[in-house]
Amino acid sequence: MTKSANVSPRRTVIVDAGPLKAAIDWGDVDHKWAERVFRSVSGRFVTCEAAIAEALYGLENHPVAVQALRRLIGRMDVVAFGPDRLPSVFDEIERWAPRMDFADGCAVVLARSYERAFVLTTDFRDFATYGVPFASPEGAFHT
Repeated sequence: MTKSANVSPRRTVIVDAGPLKAAIDWGDVDHKWAERVFRSVSGRFVTCEAAIAEALYGLENHPVAVQALRRLIGRMDVVAFGPDRLPSVFDEIERWAPRMDFADGCAVVLARSYERAFVLTTDFRDFATYGVPFASPEGAFHT
């Protein structure tokens, strides 16, 4: 399901792959943090297909994990990146190469597309350089 940008008066939480995986994988070092965040943070949750694909890969497509991920993202808006947004994603990837991958590029573009948005990520090191507000297990950071 795709919704248009800049519409929600609530805070928009852009969900990267790391929290998706961590919320489901009990063995993930950030599992408790991710569970707590998904329970306590209010706002409109948005993710993208690239983050879902990355999370599925990290979860090794285990059938139980796939079902749990499906339930988790069922409460979110999922944004597809078509020809209209892809140039912006590749601009970001080229700007931050080789550090930024496709899912990070999508998250950054989404964060810049929604008013009052921040990225929820487990990737502190990279998102600390991208110039968008984010929250990670290390805390919340506004750039």
